[in-house]
Amino acid sequence: MRMRDVAYDPAAESEYECFDCGAVTTAKTKPESCPECGGELRNRLTPIE
Repeated sequence: MRMRDVAYDPAAESEYECFDCGAVTTAKTKPESCPECGGELRNRLTPIE
């Protein structure tokens, strides 16, 4: 099985998911914190290992 990189488009919006509450936010740049609970966000295109 081959893994492929996601095409990067700097003008595209990305989805960010909150580690604490699971809320998903869409933005062009990473928000400082979750708009729902203030928790830490991660870019959903970046895998968690």
